[in-house]
Amino acid sequence: MEMGLSQADAARRLNVPRSVVQRLWNQYQSEDSVSRRQVSGRPRVTTPAEDRFLALSARRRRSTTVPQLVADHFVASGRRISATTVRKRLHNAGLYARRPVVCVPLNGRQRRARLCWAREYVSSTR
Repeated sequence: MEMGLSQADAARRLNVPRSVVQRLWNQYQSEDSVSRRQVSGRPRVTTPAEDRFLALSARRRRSTTVPQLVADHFVASGRRISATTVRKRLHNAGLYARRPVVCVPLNGRQRRARLCWAREYVSSTR
């Protein structure tokens, strides 16, 4: 806005709705700041950087457990967090406490028997 752009032009350049630019500009004019406002609810225990640290640690050492990650976080930051928090952060990062199912490989005789069964029932309407 100080560069002479309209609110619509600034919104287009920043790829945000015009209402966001308008609200921030009004806040800047009245408070001389655009810091985040207070929001309802409990504040987060971990920062986004700590969330990334937890996910990266879990990805680097796939066999590590949640209590080990809690201890690693305490060593790195000096703050204690709960195991539930770590599980939630890993879940948000797409990491789950499940192992992929590994099927038992079939030998040649079993594959032929399965194929024979499938050909026999391919047109069945059971």
